[in-house]
Amino acid sequence: MIVLLWAVIWSITGSECLPGGNLFGILILFYCTVVGGKLFGLIKLPTLPPLPPLLGMLLAGFLIRNIPVISDYVRVKHSWSSSLRSIALSVILVRAGLGLDPKGGGYGVEKGVPTLLMAAGSFDDILAITGFNTCLGMAFSTGSMVFNVLRGILEVVIGVATGIFLGFFIQFFPSPDQDNLAWKRASLVLGLSVLAVFSSVRFGFPGSGGLCTLVMAFLAGLRWGDTKSEVEKIIAVAWNIFQPLLFGLIGAEVFVASLRPETVGLSIATLGIAILVRVLTTFLMVCFAGFNLKEKIFISFAWLPKATVQAAIGSLALDTARAQGDEQLEKYGMDVLTVAFLAILLTAPIGSLLIGLLGPKLLQKFQQQNEDEVEEETSVHI
Repeated sequence: MIVLLWAVIWSITGSECLPGGNLFGILILFYCTVVGGKLFGLIKLPTLPPLPPLLGMLLAGFLIRNIPVISDYVRVKHSWSSSLRSIALSVILVRAGLGLDPKGGGYGVEKGVPTLLMAAGSFDDILAITGFNTCLGMAFSTGSMVFNVLRGILEVVIGVATGIFLGFFIQFFPSPDQDNLAWKRASLVLGLSVLAVFSSVRFGFPGSGGLCTLVMAFLAGLRWGDTKSEVEKIIAVAWNIFQPLLFGLIGAEVFVASLRPETVGLSIATLGIAILVRVLTTFLMVCFAGFNLKEKIFISFAWLPKATVQAAIGSLALDTARAQGDEQLEKYGMDVLTVAFLAILLTAPIGSLLIGLLGPKLLQKFQQQNEDEVEEETSVHI
């Protein structure tokens, strides 16, 4: 089937499906990242939780870019790579807006720890995307700083207002009496999110698209009721397709020969300082939220891993610099990409291991009891 699919696409696109073409590069990158993710998922160390598959995807793209013979034939144009990462960002934001169920393991459920982390994570996405786009606009703009700050605020207003309008719209359309309702709703919310992300860039307000998607997905999910979980499953399928591409493409942007040792060292130092400040700030913020000491420690370290948003927006500065054709700005953009790459490479596995190890030790597992057990315990207590 894979060979047949390639043959059909080749018959339509011609050289694009041959070695060196964009479609060939995307297909090879996709399959290599999927295999890399599966291999990392199979690595199981004694007494340690499994490594995140996204790490294997990231390293697969990195190896494809830096192995001489392979890199000559597996290439993806920068414009194609940027567009695919933007689509992946749309899927990420839809998932964040719909708010997937965080209570899978049962640890900390009674005190609301997973719910807090998921809600704070969505808000963190909003701040990260909006703040990054505002700073990016200020860095590449020739206007005054006050104008750029006001423009960032305007992007927030436009994104939220558009998201509210679209969110209320897709609450009622398509109507609940239609067939294949979950598929139609999933297609509509994905289509509108991609449209919002790309059109916001076209109109010169890149930060509005992400906010619009988050607000729209959140409002839509409030009224979808039972079909919301079905829509989330469909969105998860889309994420399973774009996740390997996202991390593979961000890994393929990093070329070892262009990395400077001082840049890598400063990037690691910056990450270390940022993580320390983030952990301490998180601990202070939950000191008066009713959690015990163990839960406060877990929540602080649960904010350590960074991956999806960093992969989606980490190369935006480099893409913008390439569009302007400024070599000095491209170097700065490469520095930003290096920080994003190292953030994923270092914090994702360390954070995953810490969460897996500390969760069962610091959090209480929620035990759901039936009525017979409650009556039995009550009689014994009496």
